[in-house]
Amino acid sequence: MAVTAGGSPYVESSDLVANYPGASLALANRVDQVMQAPTQKAITATTYQPIALDAGVTVTLNNAAAVTVTIPAQATVTWVANTQLNFLNIGAGTVTITPAATVTINGTPLTLATSKGGSLVRTASNTWTFIPTGGDSPGLNPVAPTSIANSGGSASTTGNTTTFSAVSSLSLNGVFTSSFSNYSIILDSTLSGIAQFMFLRLRLSGTDDTSANYFRQRLVANNAVLTGERVTSQTRGDYGISGPSLSTSTSTIINPALAANTGIITFNTGMLTTVPELYLDSVGHNVATAFDGLTIFPNTGTMTGKIRVYGYRN
Repeated sequence: MAVTAGGSPYVESSDLVANYPGASLALANRVDQVMQAPTQKAITATTYQPIALDAGVTVTLNNAAAVTVTIPAQATVTWVANTQLNFLNIGAGTVTITPAATVTINGTPLTLATSKGGSLVRTASNTWTFIPTGGDSPGLNPVAPTSIANSGGSASTTGNTTTFSAVSSLSLNGVFTSSFSNYSIILDSTLSGIAQFMFLRLRLSGTDDTSANYFRQRLVANNAVLTGERVTSQTRGDYGISGPSLSTSTSTIINPALAANTGIITFNTGMLTTVPELYLDSVGHNVATAFDGLTIFPNTGTMTGKIRVYGYRN
């Protein structure tokens, strides 16, 4: 007997006499297998490249970190016409489906959050269409960084949550992609001293943008006063305040992955000295640049807490 690229046995002329009963049984078993519920293939690594035998199989991806699935070219794997590849993310890390060189994948988003799934359908040589069957919603979708970097202290990532302790700066790489238009960031932090301010810089390919292209407008309110200010030509953007008491910041970052001006709006509750205050910071970057990450840091001392990133579309 011979076997197709997809794994189905078929009868050759040499099987027609002595081997035909066994060949017929193998073929019948294969038909039964295809007609029943798809089999599953468990992948726990952070990278995976599908093979021809994955056609019609549900590939489950299970890792706490981000997972990348790369679809190989026709020259690497002999994909048959109409091949369908099924994926299901059962881990905490976000799964990203990417094409190898010369491969085109149509359809968005090419990311799967926890408990989301989707299928790739081969429509032509080196051309696929992605169909999310439990795809990302128009609401918030967890986004995991591809890597992190910290100065001092310690930091680690589980899924889209990065926890850090006593760091003087924290960088998230690979969190902004074309999969989403805008992003939401939630930061819980405490700082090592009183009267400390938080800042941010946008980041590309592991390097902070330190050019004087940031500008910001700030409103500050407490029980007694409301003040405001505007500053231009800055090398960093403001990110509210923090201190020995817990501070929470919620930010919306507009079009960071596009080659366009980036806007950041942050609402922050914190304590400058002993008085609770509300901060509303609007930060802009006035050069059309596509960014893929960011760095947060205090003006002095260290910070401890956690940060989570979510992507969303209109």
